[in-house]
Amino acid sequence: MEFPEAILFDLDGVLLDTEPLLAKAWSETAKEYNHYLSNDKLLELKGRRRIDCAKKVFKWINKEISIKELLFIQKLKVDKQLTKAKPFKGAIDLINFCINIKLPIALVTSSSNESFKIKSSINPWLNLFETKILGDDKFISAGKPSPDPYLRALKILEVNPFKTWVIEDSYAGSVSGLRAECFLMFFSNDFGILNKLLSEFNQDKILKIKELSEIIYYLKLYKGF
Repeated sequence: MEFPEAILFDLDGVLLDTEPLLAKAWSETAKEYNHYLSNDKLLELKGRRRIDCAKKVFKWINKEISIKELLFIQKLKVDKQLTKAKPFKGAIDLINFCINIKLPIALVTSSSNESFKIKSSINPWLNLFETKILGDDKFISAGKPSPDPYLRALKILEVNPFKTWVIEDSYAGSVSGLRAECFLMFFSNDFGILNKLLSEFNQDKILKIKELSEIIYYLKLYKGF
């Protein structure tokens, strides 16, 4: 581990505390069809694009509906929830710190352009990101856990993946970053996911963090200031 050439940030569950809001929206959507989504199923949705989540929920519900209808119902639920989105402690300070030391950053999220607009209207500081890879980016053939989103960011920033940090909280997002050959800072207390990642990937490529402020600490440590 050394001072990075860039840091790539996930959005939901890393910068914004939205995962409970998104889970609630999907749960309420499934209830419209008298289907209950267990915690395990909700965990499967975490970190994935909305369309990919919809395809999973569509199979679980197993009723004569269309994915289009499912997405329409879910949008009504999620738009209300996203107005409550708030940043995690230290998120804004970390982004400003990276900008101040001129460290390249990018946002790599499964959120669509429309979803990002809602979140950034409430959290305008998200527009500090000059480089944003959104879930409906036309240059991405597959969302997380595919490495495509992170590979897209690496290409735009023109940085070495082996010298790039990815900040993620979900299994799908973590796998995406690791498959792109980046170093993972795992921002979650889900030790089940962490242990699974440690068993599947090089342990030297993964570091668990409790607070976003720890990243500033490591940046200062490796930069020597």
